[in-house]
Amino acid sequence: MYVADILTAQLASTGPHTADLPFVDDGQLSIGIWECTPGVFDEPTTDYDESMYMVSGRVTVDAPDRSLDIAPGTLWATPRRWPGVWTVHQTVRKLYVIDQRDGAPSTPQHLPNAFTLDLGTPVPRPVVIAGDPQERSVDIWSHNRLHVGVWDCTPGEFPFRRDGYDEVFCVLAGHATLHFDDGRSFEMRPGAVILTPAGTTGRWVVHETVRKAYTIIDDRG
Repeated sequence: MYVADILTAQLASTGPHTADLPFVDDGQLSIGIWECTPGVFDEPTTDYDESMYMVSGRVTVDAPDRSLDIAPGTLWATPRRWPGVWTVHQTVRKLYVIDQRDGAPSTPQHLPNAFTLDLGTPVPRPVVIAGDPQERSVDIWSHNRLHVGVWDCTPGEFPFRRDGYDEVFCVLAGHATLHFDDGRSFEMRPGAVILTPAGTTGRWVVHETVRKAYTIIDDRG
């Protein structure tokens, strides 16, 4: 699944306050884009972990041990059975991954701004087709079978493959073209969202240093 711009993607109404564009919904994993209009919503998570990248609006999430300010650029993850009351001040839109597979409890993680996170010293890509691409990444949450974080890479061309995991991400900055070995190609500019399922192979052509907020969904055991 691919959308060129998460902010303008067309969602279908799912209730008086919500709308959704599902990429995957198979009873174990739900992946998609969700929107909610202003209001107060007390709906604690049940038996699922969730990662979220917020692209518009503003919300305060109050839990017994903390209060979180959620705004565009926030990348965060909440564990199963985590109580939180949402006060939506301005209509919010997010990219989400909900994982209902078996797992242990944990604590939430909250990155206020994925654009400015220091990713450390870049390292060369291990296999290169052209150029000298240098990459960096930081996981902000790695629990059960979800890995949530931020990655960037300088210009160059290199292969990729998804062995045993799916990945969904939103581009934050830069420009790249993602070429799948099945012949499809996708332009990756700020706001683009793509789901790359396990088994996908292809290559990145990074034209301008690209940064993404990602969730990796481990399909293994």
